[in-house]
Amino acid sequence: MLQEKIIETFLESKRFGGLPIALIFPNEYAVAVANLGFNASYRAFEKAGFDCERFIYSDGKIRSVSGNKNILDFKVWAFSLSFELDVMNVFEIFSKTGVEPLAKMRKGKPFVIFGGAMTFFNPNSFWHIADTIFHGEIEGNQEMLFTLHETIEKGLNWSETLSILNDFENVSVPPLGGKNVKLSKIRDLGDSFADSVMLSDSGAFGKTYLVEIERGCIHNCAFCVASKIYSVVRFMSLNEIERRISYALEYTDKVGLVGSSVSDHPELHELLEWLKGRVRRLSVSSLRLDAINAELIGTLNSLGDREITLAPEAGTQKMRDLLKKKINDEDIENALHEVKKAGLKRVKMYFIYGLPGEEQEDLDGIVEIAARTKAYGIIPYVSINPLIPKPSTPFESIEMRAADDLRKRERYLQSNLGKIGVKSKFESVRLSRIQWIISTADKELSLILANSQDRFGSLKKIEKKWKSDPSWKYINNSWKESVFGDLKISKEG
Repeated sequence: MLQEKIIETFLESKRFGGLPIALIFPNEYAVAVANLGFNASYRAFEKAGFDCERFIYSDGKIRSVSGNKNILDFKVWAFSLSFELDVMNVFEIFSKTGVEPLAKMRKGKPFVIFGGAMTFFNPNSFWHIADTIFHGEIEGNQEMLFTLHETIEKGLNWSETLSILNDFENVSVPPLGGKNVKLSKIRDLGDSFADSVMLSDSGAFGKTYLVEIERGCIHNCAFCVASKIYSVVRFMSLNEIERRISYALEYTDKVGLVGSSVSDHPELHELLEWLKGRVRRLSVSSLRLDAINAELIGTLNSLGDREITLAPEAGTQKMRDLLKKKINDEDIENALHEVKKAGLKRVKMYFIYGLPGEEQEDLDGIVEIAARTKAYGIIPYVSINPLIPKPSTPFESIEMRAADDLRKRERYLQSNLGKIGVKSKFESVRLSRIQWIISTADKELSLILANSQDRFGSLKKIEKKWKSDPSWKYINNSWKESVFGDLKISKEG
């Protein structure tokens, strides 16, 4: 819940006097301030000459972060959308403000823009709401943002603005119909906007400076959208990371390194050595299980990161192979040995259940890994989520397991983990299936949600007969482009 007064520290000067724009994160403030996509969007719009007023959706209300602005006073609304369930909050914002949700009826009053992770793979669930949708990395959309600024400054009407923006290959303009689009992208993470612009103790990670040091993933796990939409892996240079962190250390002594697999960074060891004595607390977003060793754990521990996360993802080799998770039982055993050697007493563990062809022995395998962890004298905290088939992955066209089936498997796992004294946390089956519907939506869903008074009720009716239809294929996420030269490509687009 947003407090009446949020205390923030800005790491760069706030623009005043630019064109006003409502930058909206349809979730709580704690999530917004820690979301690097939202931070990057703020920086991108400010650099393009806009004066951003940030709004969040908290406790059923749309709120200005500064506390003294009304969203209805803004002629341009820009949504930064990272998560499927936040789509539901977008519709709530229109409902609670009384603003017409459908773009063709609204006619640019206000002019509504969408960007963020959801636009990389399937924006259909909010298609008919948007005047424009920016696809891809916000840093690669700067020319379009300057053009948008110019059209507004000149006072061009709605139709003229749409026509101009429709010329950009990475922009969809739903009121003018569909077209094939490409994802915008950057080659050099030195040009990245994805680090903290503002810091606050009210953030999800407290007053921690976050910086994305890796974009993309070389591992190509079958369940992961990130490895498909960011299949060219880029690492920020050590010099650039040090430069950014050095500046941030004037404001905080807490640093977080962000990436799909931080342990893949080729200069991670040198970076960790440089951080010693400079930060009070370091956190890392992810480490590959097969990259963990006692030395790495010890270094992270000395920098204040005292909790390691292991992600076996599945309990048996058969299921790990299905997920294209390139680790085996020996890798898991070695990781546990190294954790014990480093003296850690607890770990987080992530698993996925509800996979195609999954049998009881595969569920038992999850319990067995937790039991082996305990046998090392390590306390496992287990987080288990159902498989949500996502666009652009090998699972995109399969049907998610039925709710009753998933709940039966959940009860089995919860009971058997409880018997060995292991705490487990499960993602809601109902909300997971809603994520599946939204992530695989066709454009009709946005009309259904816009015209519904009970959106979750409407989704419940749809859920039982939902079939994934790859109607998002108008997005070309190929990365086979000369601009990337000899950068590593983990898959062909």
